[in-house]
Amino acid sequence: MTGVIEKTEITEKAYLAEKRLNFGELGKNRLAVSGILLIAVLCVLALFAPRIAPHDPLVQRLDSRLLCPSSEYPFGTDELGRCIFSRVIYGTRISLGIGLLVVAATSVAGTAIGLISGYRGGLLDEVIMRGVDVVMAFPNIILALVIAGLLGPGFSSVVLALAFTQWPAYARLVRGQVLSLRKRAFVEAARALRPSSFYIMRKHILPNCMEPVIVLGTLEIAHVIIFASALSFLGLGIQPPDPEWGSMLKAGIPYLRTAPHLTFFPGLMIIFTVFAFNFAGDGLRDSLGQPADQEVLAR
Repeated sequence: MTGVIEKTEITEKAYLAEKRLNFGELGKNRLAVSGILLIAVLCVLALFAPRIAPHDPLVQRLDSRLLCPSSEYPFGTDELGRCIFSRVIYGTRISLGIGLLVVAATSVAGTAIGLISGYRGGLLDEVIMRGVDVVMAFPNIILALVIAGLLGPGFSSVVLALAFTQWPAYARLVRGQVLSLRKRAFVEAARALRPSSFYIMRKHILPNCMEPVIVLGTLEIAHVIIFASALSFLGLGIQPPDPEWGSMLKAGIPYLRTAPHLTFFPGLMIIFTVFAFNFAGDGLRDSLGQPADQEVLAR
């Protein structure tokens, strides 16, 4: 019995060493480092928005409408005289909050579903995967538009709509990992000890699936932020006067020629944020040695 336990531990440690993130390789990737630094800056802006923003993002100053960028208003003012710089900073809170909340919920749910489906197999696996195929048959943004339209605009509607469209990616990724892991020697050795299936999944399989899930989650935050901005731009997401980048873009469209700064700065923040998470996710994937097409197949 002791020999079986030692064999299980040795083979599992060897597999973990093979799949561990290479932080030295990650540090050499300049794009990944720049992305991580930019994410850190965004987090600081979101956490300390009340101290960084020079003005209240909701206060209207009709005598200061459509002002160009200046020392008092670094990004200018919008059609109601509100400070765009302050609104962009507070918008970081909303966009990052939606991205992190959706990814946290979908990664937990999708990982649990994929773990059970891959380990149990049989009819249960077939039913779950057909459900995944049905959800993934529709473009994410179209399905999110339908759900958000049914639920109505608002923060919770955006989160629920995007969460429903994103979980299949994690389920399919984790299921593929589990199908490979359950044939490994350390899992077979663990089964010889006759523990419960839940113990094997939690102790031996789940820890070995986490690195690809973290990589996918980092990349998915960028997708969620784009989709959330698109929903707000179309009037189905966060509603004015809340400062959200997509709704700010929509409000600036009528003034695109006379006051382009109304759309330029929110759009720039969306671009920088998406690039930051994409660069960080690509760097994590490369340091893990995960093939570039594995994330695409998971989606």
